[in-house]
Parts: sequence; structure tokens; C-alpha cells
Amino acid sequence: MTSPQTTRRAVMAGLAAAPVAGLPAIARAVTGDDPIFVAFAEYERANTAKEAISKAADDLRGETYAAIEAAGLERKEVFTRRQLEDWHELGICSDRDYEAGLAKLEGPPSEYQKMLMRVEESDDEDMEACRAAGDAERALCETAPTTREGASRLLRHLADFLSDDDVVNDHYLDDVVGDAIRNAVAVLEREALS
Repeated sequence: MTSPQTTRRAVMAGLAAAPVAGLPAIARAVTGDDPIFVAFAEYERANTAKEAISKAADDLRGETYAAIEAAGLERKEVFTRRQLEDWHELGICSDRDYEAGLAKLEGPPSEYQKMLMRVEESDDEDMEACRAAGDAERALCETAPTTREGASRLLRHLADFLSDDDVVNDHYLDDVVGDAIRNAVAVLEREALS
């Protein structure tokens, strides 16, 4: 028979190595129905999708701009209706240039314009994936853990979040607070295993 200590060790090791799809099953099997593990699985799924979609969008953008430049064109010479409207709204082009640009867009789009339209669609997908990952992370942070293991996992996630240079521009928060949370979690986990 497995002792509670062995079970906890197995859970902590299993969670660290578990594939995203298996995470809810492991969480329910050992910790009951702690909703934090389901929230983590959804966040991991959304974040993995976001990373894949962002990479594909970056690759497509790079390939498209390289093809436009290889054709001897400058990026500002090839544009789409949406791009022109964005430039006009941002004040990058005058009303006169905007009207002239719209006139050039009459008729079927060129091959390069079609390529840029695919980039715009890809950017839209990227933005939606980023929004979905952000929503999943917010849902994760709003989910109350119901087990010690779930609380530890959430605290480690929050410490990592604070340590991410792209999130917090405060050395006190990212260095000191993140490490303090991790140190406190380590103590709780050590005591739980003894």
C-alpha cells in the first residue's frame, strides 16, 4: 500500500513531468477534484497553442517580407486596404495619400498583396491565441485551489510569473518576491513530505 508521503512525492514528480493532456487525470486521481489542476491544464493548452501560432505568424511574416524584397520592392510599396486604413487612422499617411492608395487598390489584388493579406489573417489568429492564453491565465489565477498540492503549484506559478522579465519591471518584485514565494513553497512541501 502506498503511504501519503509516497503519494505526495509521486504527485509532485508526476506534475512536473506530466504531459498537458494527462494533468487533469493525475490531479483528480491523487488530489481529488482540485479545480486548480484543470485550470493549469487549460492554461498550458492555450499557451502551447499561442506559442505555435505566434511562431507560424512570425515565420509567414518573415517569408512574405523576404519575397517582397527579393522581387525588388520595398515593403511600403506593397500594401493592403487594411494596412492603408490603419496608417490613415494612425496619421502615418495624409488624406491625399490615403485616397491615392485606395485608388491603387481598385481591381484584383497583386500576388504580393495577397501574401500580405495572409499575413494579416495570421496576425489576427496570433492576436486571438494571445487573448485566449491571457484569458486562461486569468482564469487560473482566479481559481481557488482546494488542496495543499494545488496551492503549492499555484504559488510556484505566481513566483515564476513575477520573475519573468517581460511581465514586471521591478527588480524587487521579480528577484526578491518571486524567490521568497519559492522558498516558502519549498518549506511547505518539505514539511508535507515529512
